[in-house]
Amino acid sequence: MWRSNAFRLQALAIFIAALAMTTMLVLRDSVDERFNQRTAVALGGDLILDGTRFPDPGQRELLEAFNHTETASFASVLIHQDQFLLASVRAVSDSYPLYGELQISDERFSPPYAAAAGPQPGSIWLAGQALDRLQLKVGETLSLGERTLLIERVIVQEPDQQSGFYSMNPRAMIALEDLESTGVLAAGSRYHHNLLIAAGENERQALETALQPTLRPDQEVETVANTSLRERGPIQQLFLWSQLAIMLVVLLCAAAIFLTSRHRARQQQTLCAVMKTVGATQQQIARRLLGNDALALLLPALGGVIVAALLGGIIAERLQSTVTVPWPALLQGLIGPVVLWTGFAAPTLWQQLSLSPLSLLRGAETAHSRGPLLIALITPVPLALLLTGSFTALWPLLLLTCAVAIGLPVLLWPLVMMVDRLLRNAPLPARLAFRRLSRRKATTLPLLAALIISLSVLSMSMQAGRQLLADWQNTLPEQAPNYFVINLFDEDLAAFEDWLAGHDSESQPLYPVVRARLTGINDEAVRDAVTKEEDRAERALNRDLSLTESNTLPDSNLIKDGRMAQQPGEVTVESKLADSLGLSIGDKLTFTGSATPINATVTGLREVDWESFAPNFYFMFAEGTLEDQNRTWITSFFMPAEKSAELSQLVVQFPQISLLDVNAILSNLQDIVAQASQAAFMVGVLLMLAALLVLGAALLTTADQLRQDNSLLMTLGGDNRLLRKTAALQAFFMAGGAALLATLIHAVALWPLGERLFDGQLPLSYWLALPWLLPLSLTTLAVMIAPLKTKQHARQ
Repeated sequence: MWRSNAFRLQALAIFIAALAMTTMLVLRDSVDERFNQRTAVALGGDLILDGTRFPDPGQRELLEAFNHTETASFASVLIHQDQFLLASVRAVSDSYPLYGELQISDERFSPPYAAAAGPQPGSIWLAGQALDRLQLKVGETLSLGERTLLIERVIVQEPDQQSGFYSMNPRAMIALEDLESTGVLAAGSRYHHNLLIAAGENERQALETALQPTLRPDQEVETVANTSLRERGPIQQLFLWSQLAIMLVVLLCAAAIFLTSRHRARQQQTLCAVMKTVGATQQQIARRLLGNDALALLLPALGGVIVAALLGGIIAERLQSTVTVPWPALLQGLIGPVVLWTGFAAPTLWQQLSLSPLSLLRGAETAHSRGPLLIALITPVPLALLLTGSFTALWPLLLLTCAVAIGLPVLLWPLVMMVDRLLRNAPLPARLAFRRLSRRKATTLPLLAALIISLSVLSMSMQAGRQLLADWQNTLPEQAPNYFVINLFDEDLAAFEDWLAGHDSESQPLYPVVRARLTGINDEAVRDAVTKEEDRAERALNRDLSLTESNTLPDSNLIKDGRMAQQPGEVTVESKLADSLGLSIGDKLTFTGSATPINATVTGLREVDWESFAPNFYFMFAEGTLEDQNRTWITSFFMPAEKSAELSQLVVQFPQISLLDVNAILSNLQDIVAQASQAAFMVGVLLMLAALLVLGAALLTTADQLRQDNSLLMTLGGDNRLLRKTAALQAFFMAGGAALLATLIHAVALWPLGERLFDGQLPLSYWLALPWLLPLSLTTLAVMIAPLKTKQHARQ
C-alpha cells in the first residue's frame, strides 16, 4: 500500500492534520493559562473582592486562608509646604503584589528594578509625575493627612495599573499599616477596598460560589474568568485566529483525503473482485481493504501527535506556562485524524463492496456517489467540537463550508451542463476538454468542490492572518511613543517643540483638551433625552469628559457614518457611545464646562481603536469650536532609553506638565506581538503544506484519466498540438472555474471573518487574486506533461 501515491498522500494529510490539531489541543490549556496569568497580573489577583468598605469578618475569614493581599485606593491631597497635589493614593499590605512586578527606581529617570514588596511603614512612594508636580526628590518629606512621610522610592509601573492616558493620575503608595494614622479616611469617605486572592481554577470557582450569598450592595467579585479585561488585547484575537486557521488546515487535509480516496478505491477494485469471486464475506473484505489502510495510517497519525507534543512543550515553555502536556489532548489529537479518515475516505472505499465482481473488474463507478459527499459534510462538526469544545468560534466557517458543499450540486452542475451546450459549436479542443469534465460527474464534482474549498480557504486565511499581524504591528511601530505629556499650555507649545527638536525627538499630533460635561441633546436635558441604561452611557454622563478639536482624522479612528467635522460648531462622536446615548447625525449637543457652553451638531460617527497607543476621544470638534475654552494640550513622543535622563530637563523647564512613562506597557505589548508573529508564521506554513496536498491530490486524480484520454486521441489520429490544447483547456476550465467560485466565496466570507476578528472591517485586498495562480500553473503543467504521459503509456 505504501507504493500507492494516493495512499502516501493520505498518510501525509493525516500527519499534517494530526500535527495541527494536536498542537492546538495541547496549547489550548497553556494559552488559556497564559491568558489567565496576564489577566491576573492586570487585575492583581485571580479573584478580587471589591467594595467601598472593608470586608465583613466572615468574608475576611473565608479569604484569608488563601494567599492574598489587600489594597485601599482613594483620592487625597499631598502637601509639601505651600504646594498641594490631588493624587490617587493606594495603601497596600506587605504581601503586595501577588502577581507581576512592581517596578521602582531610586531616583526620577534612573533605571527601574523590581521591588519585592510595597513601602515600609513611615515611607511613601511617588510616581514620577507626582514628584514633578511637587518639585520634590527622593529623600524629602511630604504630608498625607496627619502623617509626615519620607519619599523613599519612585513608582515606575504597578503590575495591576490599567492603561489609559487619563487614568494615569499622579500616584502615590503607602503601607496599609499607615492608613489609619493618616486620618484621611473616616465615616462617609469615598474609597475602594480590594482583597486580592491567588487561587487555582477550582478554588476560585468554589470561593466565588461561597462569596455570592455574603455580598453587600457595594461589593462585587471580579475574577480572571469574568473580567472585561479578557476582551482586550491581541491575545484573544490570536487564539481565535489560531483555532480558525487550524480548522482550515484540517479541512484542506480532508479535501486531499477525499480526492485521493476515489483513486485508492479504484486501485483496490481488482483485489475486491477476486475476494468476492472466491467467496469472501463482506466483513472479511472490509477488514482486508479498509482495516489495513486504517491501521497503516495510524503510524503517520502517531507521528503527528508525537511531533505536536514536542512542539507544544517548546511553545508552552516560551509562553512561561506551567501546564504540562495533557494526555487527554494527545488522545484527542489521535482521535481527530481517525474521524477525518472515517468521514472523508472510508465511505468511498466502502461503496465498492456493493458492486458485483464483474463491475469491479470493469472499473465501474458506484451509483450512490452522493453518500460520501453527505458524510463529508457532517464530519467537520465533530472535528470543530473536538478542536474548540463549542461551535461558537467556528460557526461562520462551518456554515460557509456546508453552504459551499451543498450548493455545488444545486448550482454548479446545471452551470456546467449549460456551458457544455454553449460550446457545441466551439473549436474541437475546447469541446473535447469540457466534455471530459461534463460527462464524468462522479469525478468532476468532488474535484471541483475540493479545489474551490481549498482555494477559498487558503486565500481567506492568508488575507486574515497577514492583516491581523499587520494590525498588531501597526499598533506598535518601531519607534512607538513611549512618553505622553499632558497639561501643556498654549504659551508652552513653541518652547516644547524646540526642546524636542533639540533632543532629536519628534512629537505626535498635539491635541487641545477641554474638560466639560454633556448636559443637553437636541435642547433637552441629557437625562431626559437618554433612555438607554448602558455602562458606557452612564460613564459618559456621570463625569467630565475630555474634549478635543481637530479637522484631521487620527490614524486610530475610522469614520463609520457621516463625515469628519470641518466647520466650527460641528462634532464627531465615538460610534459605540453614540449608540449608547441614542445619538445620530444631525443631533445637537450641549456641553457645560468652565467657560461658556459648547454647542455643536453631530456630523459623523467614528470607530475608535482604544487599544492603539495614541490619545483617543469620545468627542472631536472641528477646529475653532473650543478656542474660547480653558484648555491644555496633550501629545506624545519617542525617547530612547539611553536618553531618558535628559527628561529631567523637560520637567524643570515645564514644571506644570505631567510626564507619563509607558515603556513598561510597551514592552509587554511588544512581547505579545512577537509571539503572535511566530504563531502566524507557523500557521501559514501549515496552510501552504495543506494546500499543496490538495493540489497534489487533484493532479493524481486526473492523471490516469488524462493519460487514457490522450492515448485514445492519438489512436484516432490526434497529434501533439491537439493534445496540448485539449489538456491545457481542460486544466483551465477546471482550475479557472474553481478559482472564480473561490474568489466569490472569499468575497462573501469577508463579512463573517471581519465580524469575528476585525470588528466588522476586513477590506478587499490582493489576496483575492491568489486562487488564480492555480489555473496558470495547472494549465502550464498540463501543456508540458500531456505528450510525455501519452508516450510513456504508448510504450507500455
